[in-house]
Amino acid sequence: MPPYIKHYLALLNVKKTASDLDYISQLQQAHLMHFCFSSANVLLKKPLSLEPEALFERVITERTGGYCFEHNKIFYLTLKALGYQVRPILARVMLNGDPLNGLSHRLTLLTLVGQQYAIDVGFGVDCPRSLIELTDNHFISEQGFAYQLKKEPDNSDGFRLLQLNTAAEKTLYRFDLREVTEADCDIAHFYSHQHPDETFVNHLVIARIEVHQRHLIRNLHYSQINHQTGERHELPIESVAQLLSVCTSQLMLNIDQKAAEHLFEYLKMKIS
Repeated sequence: MPPYIKHYLALLNVKKTASDLDYISQLQQAHLMHFCFSSANVLLKKPLSLEPEALFERVITERTGGYCFEHNKIFYLTLKALGYQVRPILARVMLNGDPLNGLSHRLTLLTLVGQQYAIDVGFGVDCPRSLIELTDNHFISEQGFAYQLKKEPDNSDGFRLLQLNTAAEKTLYRFDLREVTEADCDIAHFYSHQHPDETFVNHLVIARIEVHQRHLIRNLHYSQINHQTGERHELPIESVAQLLSVCTSQLMLNIDQKAAEHLFEYLKMKIS
């Protein structure tokens, strides 16, 4: 096992259990709690290599955040190193309601004792904290956050993941089980952080998911969502110091003063 994966597992500090599903679920929840989803590096125009050693150094050791192609590759490589049967899959994000969006989201397919599961540690504040069993109408309830997986009626290998605990039910993404290679992921990753119209090229999105609450920065606005009560705490970010404080204390993002200044000035200019 590579030393960077050993280091990552030591940071997660999850003891192996008799149940593989329980162990993987605990790893998933620990990852979401310790390492934030972030588009900051995209806006800062930093190189985002997906080569394993550089990837683990940036996201895990330096804690500078990442998005799906980074987080889910880390989790995939770790499960593979632990001996599990996994492979990448790509999904079409449907937050804008368009089912024909490009394949811009990576997640992991796990096969365990004849059953298949999707695992996601890279979908921001809406990311499920549990493995998604690939059965029609599979339901997940997580202290106020609820999800349902539905089969696509016209595709026996197709699924869509719905989030149910919103004012209006929304579909997060749809995917199928076609073959996906790392080259496919590299192409989608390049498009997602380089195309001028892509979300992460234009917006700051940072999220971290704890056991009882979720944190989100969307441009210059911070939200804290309580899992148990459904309460939301909203806070506008009005200074560089405030952005730096929220990023480091609530989102656990390792960011310095110069980077915070660059992000704040860019977002203020964009808003104005």
